[in-house]
Amino acid sequence: MENENEQIDNVEEEVVEETTEEESGQEVVEEEKPKLTLEQQRGILQRKLTKINKELGIEEEPKPQKITKKSTKGELDYGQKAFLVANGIKGSDEVALVQEMMSATGRTLDDVVENKYFQAELKELRESKATKEAMPSSSKRSPSSQEGTVDYWIAKGELPPADKVDLRRKVLNERIRREEQASKFSDNSVVIA
Repeated sequence: MENENEQIDNVEEEVVEETTEEESGQEVVEEEKPKLTLEQQRGILQRKLTKINKELGIEEEPKPQKITKKSTKGELDYGQKAFLVANGIKGSDEVALVQEMMSATGRTLDDVVENKYFQAELKELRESKATKEAMPSSSKRSPSSQEGTVDYWIAKGELPPADKVDLRRKVLNERIRREEQASKFSDNSVVIA
């Protein structure tokens, strides 16, 4: 312990000697050392202090790191979005799937992108999106575009659901109108001999 105190005293004496020589205005005949700035002196002393603390086994407190602005909860920053684009994940629905997987599993972005379950979900999402885009919106094959029309329900031979009262009335009125206009005679005549 005495040896350590002597080392600390020597460090203090060196700093004091340097400052007193500068203040007294005496010229030093010895080799002229470049004058150290206060920042340089501080750095030298901090390194010496770190060395002494290591010898004593004293752990230093971690230096405060710069606080970077994190994106709001659930949102990806530009770097993460660029990573997704580089991995072929584009579009708001695909990014939403990534965010959902990250929040559900607690995994990192890199782990989620490589996850087999995520890859399967992404493939299914892309296939359903491609199917919707491939189907024309005004064709008879479109499942929901015709359900609100009278012709659809007459061709189907059923009545619309009970909660669509106005549509049910229109379908019934159209059926009655078509039956009244229909030929009263059969197209297939039967001759009895």
